[in-house]
Amino acid sequence: MKITAIALSFLLPFTVAFTSKGPVSMRTTAKTADAVAIPSPEKTIFDPLGLYSANSPERLNGLIKPLESSILSETKEILDPMRLYSDQSEVSGKETSAALPFLPRPALLDGSLPGDRGFDPFNFASDANSLQWQRKSELKHARLAMLAAVGWPMAELMHKNIANAFDLAPLLASNDRVPSILNDGLSHAHFPAFWIATIALAAALEITESVAENDSCKLDPTDYGFDPLNLGGKTDGQKRFMQEAEVFNGRLGMLAIVGFAAQEFVLKSAVVDQIPIFFKPLNVAFEQLMSGGAM
Repeated sequence: MKITAIALSFLLPFTVAFTSKGPVSMRTTAKTADAVAIPSPEKTIFDPLGLYSANSPERLNGLIKPLESSILSETKEILDPMRLYSDQSEVSGKETSAALPFLPRPALLDGSLPGDRGFDPFNFASDANSLQWQRKSELKHARLAMLAAVGWPMAELMHKNIANAFDLAPLLASNDRVPSILNDGLSHAHFPAFWIATIALAAALEITESVAENDSCKLDPTDYGFDPLNLGGKTDGQKRFMQEAEVFNGRLGMLAIVGFAAQEFVLKSAVVDQIPIFFKPLNVAFEQLMSGGAM
């Protein structure tokens, strides 16, 4: 078997070099080999690792194609909020959201409204009417939250003294916490007088607003003309600044109120005792912190 294999290895070059028509030159054989080595143009070659050299027959004949089709590359949008692409011409011209830079800016949130940073991941403002309603709702809750963020610690600090001065029973929840849903404090209010007054006041405000909207067409439905100290600004730039300040502080107030309620529910103590340095005189706060009574 070994002798047969050796004989075949010697006979193979002669078989390739000679055909029925006689000997063939080595140059002709090399050209034929190169022609056979080049694949058919109908067969696409992918080379993601760059294994084919620049002067390879496949690359010179245009047989190597990119993995992504040309159709996908034309329709695919490329967003680059961090400007990582050196060639910005490859990036889509679509504007991204300032709040969520990995998402495109919503069509209706074009930055014209105060406080607009393109944050609407759930598409609540799907049309103009929804946007107007959401804007009014946000500002109402923001204004209430700012009042509550001030009233919450003031109630924990002053409620007992005021109640004792008028010889009334304190309405704070356990451990001098402000009544809330999470600490079952709302049941301490005098029912039904408190709830009737609260609901009636809220209903009166909503009805008054609805009647005013039907009788007039205000450009800014959130403007109720309340500015007794004339802080709204005189120029357009000053007015814009104050409007954005109201929105940003209102959003912070909403987060603060949620934080107050969550802290008191988890830690079972008043927020003014958890972080006294923010709500009490420095000497009282440091004394409470040093004695370990902050929690």
